Amino acid sequence: MAQRRVIRARVARRLPRRPQPVDFADSSQPLVSIVVPVYNRWAYTNACLKALAAAHASIACEIVVVDDGSTDRTSELLAICRGIRVVRLERNAGFAAACNAGVAEARGRYVHFLNNDAFVTSGWLEPLISTFAREDRIAAVVSQLRDVSGRLSEAGGIIWSDGRGWNYGRGQSPRDWRYASLRDVDYGSAASLMVDAAAFRRAGGFSEAFAPAYYEDVDLCFRLRSAGDRIVYQPHSIVYHVEGVSYGSNLRAEARAIQARNRERFVQTWSDRLQDHSAPDPANADAAARRLCGSRAIVVADERVPFTDRDAGSRRTFFLLRLLRERGWHVIFASLDNDEYQPYTDALRQEGIDVIPGFGARGVGALQRQRLPVAAVWLSRPETARRLSAAFRRAFSAPIVFDAVDLHYRRLQREAGVRGRQTRWRAMERRELALARFADVAVTGGRSECEVMRAAGVARVFDLPVIEPLPRQVRNDWESRHGIVFLGNYAHAPNVDAARWLCEAIMPLVWGRLPSVTLTLAGADPTRTVRALASPLVNVPGYVSDVAALLAGARVFAAPLRFGAGTKGKVVYALAHGIPVVTTPVGAEDVFAESEYDRTPESPESLAQRIVELHERRGPWEELSARGRTIAERFTPAAAGERIDAVFAAAGLA
Repeated sequence: MAQRRVIRARVARRLPRRPQPVDFADSSQPLVSIVVPVYNRWAYTNACLKALAAAHASIACEIVVVDDGSTDRTSELLAICRGIRVVRLERNAGFAAACNAGVAEARGRYVHFLNNDAFVTSGWLEPLISTFAREDRIAAVVSQLRDVSGRLSEAGGIIWSDGRGWNYGRGQSPRDWRYASLRDVDYGSAASLMVDAAAFRRAGGFSEAFAPAYYEDVDLCFRLRSAGDRIVYQPHSIVYHVEGVSYGSNLRAEARAIQARNRERFVQTWSDRLQDHSAPDPANADAAARRLCGSRAIVVADERVPFTDRDAGSRRTFFLLRLLRERGWHVIFASLDNDEYQPYTDALRQEGIDVIPGFGARGVGALQRQRLPVAAVWLSRPETARRLSAAFRRAFSAPIVFDAVDLHYRRLQREAGVRGRQTRWRAMERRELALARFADVAVTGGRSECEVMRAAGVARVFDLPVIEPLPRQVRNDWESRHGIVFLGNYAHAPNVDAARWLCEAIMPLVWGRLPSVTLTLAGADPTRTVRALASPLVNVPGYVSDVAALLAGARVFAAPLRFGAGTKGKVVYALAHGIPVVTTPVGAEDVFAESEYDRTPESPESLAQRIVELHERRGPWEELSARGRTIAERFTPAAAGERIDAVFAAAGLA
């Protein structure tokens, strides 16, 4: 109570002492109708409208203020504001009736209910609208509510099995991972709640049986969900809220009595649905908040969040996480690295995936204390599995999947053979095989690596190669293309070696026959060695944001990899985009069948000959362009989904 008085006093110092005009550009065709029900407290209403005007939403809106029989200077305030629509109720009918009256006058496709003691921030509206675009079944989206000190007031609401509500996250930091992800919720507070207007009307609006206030928003969300719709919490929509302004300090007892009465009415209506809710215990809050995210949770751990536009392994991880969500899992991604690396972390969170940065063995214990229903653990790469396998085995009875991504020791072994230097591949071999045997199921990046692991005594092992969606359209036009391109993340040693070998041994032979043909060495983090390869005929642009456009302008994709492991993402990506690939047996591994690839081009001479032939002859180019798209179909998310199902079946999880 003392803290709430301090917060209200802090807000009050910012409230205007006199009515201040607020002007809005009223839209004749609003996408959103912002309905603000008010009863007295004109200073809060004035501040609420000023915050709306200052937020400068880029979306066409109308402001509908419902004066619920105010007896103070509210009418005076509203009379001096322009661009708002005022609905005046002759008597104080309560929150539900006021909101319903506002919706009756609303013209927008979406209705955003906003309390007059709620203050929006810049950019609060656009995330709400973008959430609706994700799926037709989303009927309501709730904002993240904060108090004026910046702490959370609510990150989506929980309803316990006895009908009581719980403001999830109250008093916590908004930066806590538990409150940072898009997720389905039991209900959203109407202090800042956007509802599809058609769905709202189909549901009959707010029930006025809960007058004057409390539980009408909960009841609405339950009715929407019973019709098959979703209610979603959007953490990117941030609104500051001062609670209970409509009740003075001398009416707290009355407010509690109304809450108790309406809770009893709510429980009588929804008793059958409440049986599936968690028991009223704060220790259950984290699990209860994710009740609708999936009946079971899976922890996927990796060294860092996936950089989906920088390396094939990251793209594979991203699509793996998305496929798990599509299969009904509540997905928790745990990153060993403490950095969130935006925008990649937010991209996962907006997919409904919880992301925990800086995860270690202590984090395993924290998950156990949060009572999350962890049913499976997926550990990517040897270092992650080395640090977390034992802790997860002790804490949970869930099966563990060790995902090597690709066999690091095979890459190191091949590098030692090519470059003639010590790579300690035997130590890595012992580590990877030990981790695979400790796990319940092992996964690696290609068929050939599965065979290697089975030969080494790993009983249950499956291949999950790179995952690459097929673009809807590609430019299959040989004439408008020119030049050769190579793509790779140069923090990866095989790519640096391939780029250097291409420039120093292969391209001089190509230039001997095509003196003006250009080569582009694209990709993130070019090393000093790679940058030194630049010349009038060799472009080293570094990171390229639109790789598809780059490939659409080139005739040949060259990938002369001399060492590496697993399925090569760059090769599959190029094939999916309809550009013929000239590569080595290492680059072709687990991508092409024997009959689909000529395995002879291993020497600089044979690789150069193949590049020249595809660059200059339209017939072979068009044939390989079409064939490549067919090959790439084996690596789509749909194909990967079948492999993931097989992994879980082997782990005893249907």
